[in-house]
Amino acid sequence: MSRRLLQLQETPPSSSSSSSSSPPARHVSGALLFLLGGIVVLIILLILLCVFWKRFKRVPPELPEKKASPQSQSQNHGFMEFISGNLRTISYFDFQTLRKATKNFHRRNLLGSGGFGPVYQGKLVDGRLVACKKLSLDKSHQGEREFLAEVRMITSIQHKNLVRLLGCCSDGPQRILVYEYMKNRSLDLFVHGNTDEFLTWSTRFQIILGVARGLQYLHEDSHVRIVHRDIKASNILLDEKFQPRIGDFGLARFFPEDQAYLSTQFAGTLGYTAPEYAIRGELSEKADIYSFGVLVLEIISCRKNTDLTLPSEMQYLPEYAWKLYEKSMVMDLIDPKLREKGYVEKDVMQAFHVAFLCLQPHPDLRPAMSQIVALLTFKIDMVTTPMRPAFLDRRRVMDDENHSWEVISEVLQTPVASDSML
Repeated sequence: MSRRLLQLQETPPSSSSSSSSSPPARHVSGALLFLLGGIVVLIILLILLCVFWKRFKRVPPELPEKKASPQSQSQNHGFMEFISGNLRTISYFDFQTLRKATKNFHRRNLLGSGGFGPVYQGKLVDGRLVACKKLSLDKSHQGEREFLAEVRMITSIQHKNLVRLLGCCSDGPQRILVYEYMKNRSLDLFVHGNTDEFLTWSTRFQIILGVARGLQYLHEDSHVRIVHRDIKASNILLDEKFQPRIGDFGLARFFPEDQAYLSTQFAGTLGYTAPEYAIRGELSEKADIYSFGVLVLEIISCRKNTDLTLPSEMQYLPEYAWKLYEKSMVMDLIDPKLREKGYVEKDVMQAFHVAFLCLQPHPDLRPAMSQIVALLTFKIDMVTTPMRPAFLDRRRVMDDENHSWEVISEVLQTPVASDSML
């Protein structure tokens, strides 16, 4: 009995052995199939993902051959300019914020309008008053370039006599520049008779000197040499104390230090433009100096540089002023209200002399802005006698403000013998 029990313990049943070895074999086989299947599925998914990625990433072959419109190219260029860092020093405003600030750009908030587009007064949520210059939506890509040029220009310079850019908006098709608000708006309202407010001589001289210092900074003291190209009364803004600030840098150009002038297409306002620039497209900082001379005459006389309602000999202000100067009657050009209220004759005569020096026929004869500032502040004596300026025949001018004309010809009645001097 004990022998049989011992045999049973030493020899397990064959059925029990076979049943215990079968499940592990099936488990290993199933796991291997599952692993291989997963690898195959993963490979297929990776292939599909790669195919889809290449398909959506690839530019269709016909797109490079399709020429984009100038407006589309300009908007893309503008977008790239903005994201490349041009806005690092100013604030960004979304369109809805500025729309609310200007009461949906209501016409009652319209401050003025120029070649860039209308300018509106706005009030931000923090109470700050701003001036919003809105690029007209129907403008071409030239307007877009002006917008970017002004952002790039004004963020690279700072001076007390230059307008300060607070921020801008580039929201879809909207292009808006946001400036600090100038309480007394622009100089043309005062010198062109659009307001009854009187400017004393001390205020006028303050404006003349401030504009001169602002131009001196642009031409000589800034880290880059800049020509404004559109110095005129409407681009001189006045704060609450009538301190002037040069604005509208849409036409301004960075100027190479090693070049006397640039050959470029005319852009600006004809009545303020130097002859060599209007006729030959020769641009230098001396073009701004010529414009400054015209502006000084406007401030003293309180009239436009061109007024076709006047007798023919009086219509063009620089030419008429020179005729009076030759007759020693230049003081007759002074604003009649200024004569009533009083002025400093020595300062006015100095300003007249500076204006005529700025209007010299050859750009090299015009003094630099640093010399002009020194002359206005009597830091140096007036030793140069001005020559007769070169004038433009404006009898056939069609539209001065829009810069279009049939013909421009120089009146060759100057002491300059050679036409090449222009």
